[in-house]
Amino acid sequence: MQKAIYTGCINNYTYHLLPLFVKICLTFTRERGRTLFIQSIIDGIIHVIIFAIIPFFYWMIAFRKRERFTYWIGLKKIVFHNKTKALILSVLSFAILLVSGIILLSAIEDKTMIANERFTSMGMQSIFPILIYAIVQTSLSEELLFRGFLLKVFSGWWGIGVGNFIQAFLFGLLHGVLLFTLLNPVLVISIIIFATLAGWMMGYVNEKLGNGSILPSWIIHSLMNISSSLLLAFNIL
Repeated sequence: MQKAIYTGCINNYTYHLLPLFVKICLTFTRERGRTLFIQSIIDGIIHVIIFAIIPFFYWMIAFRKRERFTYWIGLKKIVFHNKTKALILSVLSFAILLVSGIILLSAIEDKTMIANERFTSMGMQSIFPILIYAIVQTSLSEELLFRGFLLKVFSGWWGIGVGNFIQAFLFGLLHGVLLFTLLNPVLVISIIIFATLAGWMMGYVNEKLGNGSILPSWIIHSLMNISSSLLLAFNIL
């Protein structure tokens, strides 16, 4: 009866025969999913603005006359110098991030302490909100700051080797430091190490193999956040 309401005159039998993308669109019309989708868009815009403010003003002061902001920050076409190496490191960084995410989701009892807990048990109606959350709110925001801004600035000061390590370490701390009060310190340190290693790989792919574009790490980061959120949405973890 509930499905018939959401799908108009479609009965339960024909509902199961509909293509997946149609089911997504239909379930998206549910009030909770629609509200969460709108909230995800608002949160995404706010996060991008906040994370881009400092990079923008730094660019205004130091690089405005040299190149436009989007190009300087890394929002530009990818030109790989070694596609095989870039693919291997990209897959490894995604796997490392996903494993650390699964470890976190499995270990933490209070799911309200993690950023994507809002999607828990929401199923299909969470698909669109998850995409906005994963691609814009978290991944784009963090890539603008870490691989777009910090990596480029630190590399300019101390070279790509030191710059990449520092941004990666800060990236790792962001994803683990608040967990010390919730989880075993050894587990938290492991998560920080995993995130740092993945952050270093993504920075290397961007700067050394991808012509300074942040698109590779943005894609990797987005896929990881989509995957972990779907695990919560469908009660897999």
